[in-house]
Amino acid sequence: MALGDLHAGMGDGEVSGCGLEVAGEVILSVEVIKGKRYPLPMVIDEQYVYTIASELTVDEAVTGATKNMTNLLVEQGNLTRSDAISLMSIVGDLQICQVVDPLKTCRFAMPQQVIQQLGIKL
Repeated sequence: MALGDLHAGMGDGEVSGCGLEVAGEVILSVEVIKGKRYPLPMVIDEQYVYTIASELTVDEAVTGATKNMTNLLVEQGNLTRSDAISLMSIVGDLQICQVVDPLKTCRFAMPQQVIQQLGIKL
């Protein structure tokens, strides 16, 4: 388990090498889920489920984050690969997290409402 530095503000892409850095304390809840296969890493909040990928290039990170979400929708939502990709094109949001580190990071955001409608339990 690893956790990065804290920011009071940071635009997507973190293009200058840092956001608005702040000191702080993080309270984190971690749960082990047995018997399910999930693409990792993932972040889940009240509005979205995010699949994340860090790779040498932005193109590779985009591909990784997208493949991770596709796999989640296919394996847990019982969609065909074609239907998963169509759904992602309609309601998903591909985002660049940061480009300042040697590995570039992207995330794919899927609304929680859609995840719940598919019956995916996270």
